[in-house]
Amino acid sequence: KELEAAIDVDFSNQMAWAYLGTCWRLLEDEREDWLHGYDRFIAPLTIEVPDEFQSMQDFCAAVELALMPLHGANHEPIDQSLRSGTQTPGHLFGHPQGHIKLARDAITAAIRSYQASLPKDDKHPFLARSSSEFRYQGAWSVRLRSSGFHVNHMHQDGWLSSAFYVALPPSVGQDAADKSGYIQFGQPPLDLGLDLEPRRYIKPQVGSLAVFPSYTWHGTVPFEDESPRITMAYDVVPQR
Repeated sequence: KELEAAIDVDFSNQMAWAYLGTCWRLLEDEREDWLHGYDRFIAPLTIEVPDEFQSMQDFCAAVELALMPLHGANHEPIDQSLRSGTQTPGHLFGHPQGHIKLARDAITAAIRSYQASLPKDDKHPFLARSSSEFRYQGAWSVRLRSSGFHVNHMHQDGWLSSAFYVALPPSVGQDAADKSGYIQFGQPPLDLGLDLEPRRYIKPQVGSLAVFPSYTWHGTVPFEDESPRITMAYDVVPQR
């Protein structure tokens, strides 16, 4: 009742929706999938390679080179979801230049196409906010080292969240039974003490992005590899 009251006050309260979805899952209520759309709203997308590049690999390698000078820290921020890695400071897409701007523009085009495919539903907390006009609430890059991962979390300040895969360790995705380095959805934070497995995994691929409602619990599976896992992450909000 407290969660529903919070949503009555603020229909876009992402945290309240995240916990309400967990309650529905514990009750085996079909509204959990109505809310998260594990096979409808959560989706892998691929960007178009900018004209200046011959291949996706060449483009992402150039983006990686542009990102590396921004990863000046030696360890992760204490107040973020990543473990064993670094995160760039500030708003990565605030005033982008060069290859980072090309990446932002390609990501924007992919998200715009995805948004146009969504149905309309004013009673749904994700679909009701969908708009062809949107902006980036925040953007950053994460560089995970071996054994690195993201703890399960959600994004309170977003509507749509996503990660674009710039570079991946060779071991990620080589064995379909091994989910190391994958992004996972639907498992609440482990410190809640709930014995619940992820509802869906997406295998990362260089040049692709995974999109999902910002209130959906998500994290990543640790990996063991000498090469880093590099992403550009961002929150999208409607601009009406």
